[in-house]
Amino acid sequence: MSRLQLLKSAFALAVSLSAAVLGPAPRADAQDPCDDSAGRGPIEVTPASGAAGVTIDSPVRVRYSPGYLVTVVAPRDLIEIRDIAGDELRGSVEVIGDVLVFLPATLEPVTAYEGVARGLDFDLDFSFRTSVSVDVAPPRLGNITETSSAAVDEDCAAPDGGFRVDVSFDPATDDGSPGSIEYLLYQTRGATLEAPVLRARTRNFTTELITMAFVLRGEEAVDPICVVVHAVDGLGNVDDDQEPVCFDPVEGNYFAPFCAASPSRRQGFPFAFLTGALVVAGLSRRRRR
Repeated sequence: MSRLQLLKSAFALAVSLSAAVLGPAPRADAQDPCDDSAGRGPIEVTPASGAAGVTIDSPVRVRYSPGYLVTVVAPRDLIEIRDIAGDELRGSVEVIGDVLVFLPATLEPVTAYEGVARGLDFDLDFSFRTSVSVDVAPPRLGNITETSSAAVDEDCAAPDGGFRVDVSFDPATDDGSPGSIEYLLYQTRGATLEAPVLRARTRNFTTELITMAFVLRGEEAVDPICVVVHAVDGLGNVDDDQEPVCFDPVEGNYFAPFCAASPSRRQGFPFAFLTGALVVAGLSRRRRR
């Protein structure tokens, strides 16, 4: 079986398993619940636009607004990638949930590429530059360094009021492009939970500390909660070894407006494909080899 076929099979299996366990992935603007005017089209790309050091075995993943790809008859027409000489990059396309996966026939080492992902209401331009290596290991992510919570007034995220939860940690490292790492914040324990829930996702960016946030409604905060972060690289390799952190979201809170404290969707663009994944549509949860 060819490398391309192996990559297709592994990626499809990983996303299918994660979707079955975790349910559908949230919108890319999950941290901006007040923004409902995003339109229909591509909302994030991996590798991140402008990324350098992209491994030559990387797929290109474009996450679309929920349900958009279901109506597309010819998904191959949605994406076009060219090298610096203007030659179109050949490859095949797979659709997995809300993610369009472009599998290049070959990526040349140390080469700049430019592309466009098309949508109904807007397009997404992106670029990246390859390295000479392949991706052989998952990213390495440390532990959560700090959690905090804040009571929020009634707003779009919590109509009856609730609690904003902030989770901070140091950025992960990887043998691929740092700009292709995505973080997935799961709540694994809570008053109303029967299974882990993906609460937020965000892209790696240049900073010494990454903070992710989500909001709990009042009835979701009556018991202690547990959270954990997974890191996903551009090839779908996952570091999911982090130990969950548990705390009481009601203790030591102060009031703050959640919407005002959240990053806007446009601030996250195209990093706002954010995230996915993830991967991914439903999110690649491949275990470390």
